Amino acid sequence: MQSSAVIDKSPNASSTELVDAQAETPPEWTTFAAQRRRTLVFLLFAAVYIGIHLVSRWVENPLFHGDWFFFGGEDPMHTKSGDLLPPWYWPWSEPVRTKTGDLLPPWYWPWFEPEFAYRWFLTLLPLAVWVSILFFLLTRVSFLTHRRVAFTVVVLGLAFFEGNMRWFQMSNKHVSFNDIFVIFDVDASDDLGLTDTLKYEIAWQFGYHIGILALCAFLAGPEPRLCIQAIWNGPVGRTYVGAACRWTYRAVVQVPFEAAVFRVLSWLDSKAAFACIAVLMMIDPVVIWAFDTEKADNQGERSVTRQIAEANPLRFQSLDRAWDRVVFAYTPEAQELAAANKALRELDPLAIANDGPTLSVPRRKVPAQPDSVLILQAETLSMEIFNETLNDLPYLSKFSEKCLRLKRHFSVGNATHYGIMGLLHGSPVTFFTGPRGPREKHRNNPYLDHFKEQGYKTRLISRSVMSHHRLGHYLPNWTEPFSEPPGDFKVIPPIHEELAKPGPQLVYAFYHATHYPYDHDKEDRFQKYLPEVEYDFDYNRSGLFEWKDQIVNRYKNTLLNMDDWYRDILEKVDLSRTIVIITGDHGEEFFQQGRLGHCSSLNIHQTMTPCFVYIPGVDPADVTFITSHADIMPTIADALGHETKPKTLGQSLFEPVSFRYAVISHFEYTKCKLWSVATDDRMAVFERDYWDNVEITSLTDWKGRRQEYVADAEIWNDRFRIIRRVEDELRASRN
Repeated sequence: MQSSAVIDKSPNASSTELVDAQAETPPEWTTFAAQRRRTLVFLLFAAVYIGIHLVSRWVENPLFHGDWFFFGGEDPMHTKSGDLLPPWYWPWSEPVRTKTGDLLPPWYWPWFEPEFAYRWFLTLLPLAVWVSILFFLLTRVSFLTHRRVAFTVVVLGLAFFEGNMRWFQMSNKHVSFNDIFVIFDVDASDDLGLTDTLKYEIAWQFGYHIGILALCAFLAGPEPRLCIQAIWNGPVGRTYVGAACRWTYRAVVQVPFEAAVFRVLSWLDSKAAFACIAVLMMIDPVVIWAFDTEKADNQGERSVTRQIAEANPLRFQSLDRAWDRVVFAYTPEAQELAAANKALRELDPLAIANDGPTLSVPRRKVPAQPDSVLILQAETLSMEIFNETLNDLPYLSKFSEKCLRLKRHFSVGNATHYGIMGLLHGSPVTFFTGPRGPREKHRNNPYLDHFKEQGYKTRLISRSVMSHHRLGHYLPNWTEPFSEPPGDFKVIPPIHEELAKPGPQLVYAFYHATHYPYDHDKEDRFQKYLPEVEYDFDYNRSGLFEWKDQIVNRYKNTLLNMDDWYRDILEKVDLSRTIVIITGDHGEEFFQQGRLGHCSSLNIHQTMTPCFVYIPGVDPADVTFITSHADIMPTIADALGHETKPKTLGQSLFEPVSFRYAVISHFEYTKCKLWSVATDDRMAVFERDYWDNVEITSLTDWKGRRQEYVADAEIWNDRFRIIRRVEDELRASRN
């Protein structure tokens, strides 16, 4: 009798076949969907980590302290005596205090005030945008959809943003391709002031970024769960602690937490999420402009919201600039600039008015034997701080009494190589096209050739100048081999030896230690201004302005040391037959407009520098008209009685003219793009395009306040004629 049980006639699979089938089936975590999800989770973890740095370091000052720092209030984080208040008294949101300074409870904080809330939104929005962009790009191709690739991209991006913010803390602007070229130029990167201590700090910082991002990548994968399961299945799992952990885990699993997380991740991985982020990113510049306009109407200043936006390194600044251009096109200022540029094209560049008072210095009687020339230029001489310290510089203060003291003197740029080239060429740096290869044709310095024709021997004696931004390519025609001893004070004996040789000499020397980190000897007499920052102080830190007084003190102490250099040189020079020029290569800004250093603005702090001109037989005097580095070589040639000299845009101090000006250029790694013409009370800023056409971009006074053109057209036109001359020089330099 047949059994009622159902007989299974299907072929039975062996245990070996089952194992092989399982081996051929890939684990769930290796599927594309799982890798895509883990890539998104890693990017979210990384965004949280970077967001902590963004809020606590990169935009900390404008976000937490903007209302008092930018708009003249008192620092709410310190007492009047300068002591730091405990963190629970810090103004984590502004305004959170009463008029008497008492801290308000959190429920009184302006959480629903639009601008206050939007400050946090605009700070964190770029993080969401970058996560979206990276996720979109990495998941287009399967082999890029992995945590390893995302980890590499995030680490490289974080390294760039860290370097960017170190530059921003000093220059108040984000790094550009021009600045990146400088970093990788061995001869120029020394200007960044990277001490060994700072390099160690950067390496350590980079190391912990890698470690924490690696932990984020680990937590985003299946490894944590597998590790926990392995621990529970081991000896630990059989202990009371292990049992408690398993019980807790099972209780948590009962909560639909994981399902909720997956629903959130699914929405973030949707077109709707990308569309929302894209719309918010496009609207953001408009909202910031609206807050900025309201603040400008009330206080004539940019809003804190704008300050936060400009400080944020993750933000797409190009969108802000694009919207600003759209708005600007419909403003009265745009109409003014349009009229100015139209007039620029119609003016005769040679028809400068000459009907004002003569601005010149009385000529001397030309000596029978030509004087030697000694040009002593120092790195980074701030006009303002130098004048404050002059009474404490015993030698220079006394020597200046014998000189023409140029009170309104400009360099030809805000960078060292511009200041050197402009002075020695007697011209703005219209000829500069960037570092050149060894096979490229170089333009000789016209004044070095001129002095050679006049029987002079010319020589550079200075510590490491010719390699700086390939300066040697633009100063190749010294008659004598240049000498570069390893140290500022080691150049002094060779200078004396050179000036002692028969015949007229032209000697150039450069003092370096006044560049940051502002080096000076450790003698007590060079520590008059205290407290000061240490030599290895990090000038790229957040909140650098809080150290302003200590930084300025260190700079002043460096000037005391520099005074010895000038004394040791000039005390052994025969001043009865030597023309001496003492000046800087450019100025230095000490937070007057929020920056430290140079190469970041054409304002007067970065471009004006002291200048003393000593000429035997010329009475000392204060020269109050505008002068420029470009005027120095023409002045020397006139003082020596040279009947002809190279034709440049420089003007001799002895030349009887009624219109004085200075042409200044902004630092670029290659040829200069941004320029200005400074006159007695105004500055006309203009840009140069690829074809060397120029366009006026702003008309201001010396403090950067905008000026009208139409109402003062006649006053501006002479400035515009100089711009046309610069344009002609730029076009001529193309060949």
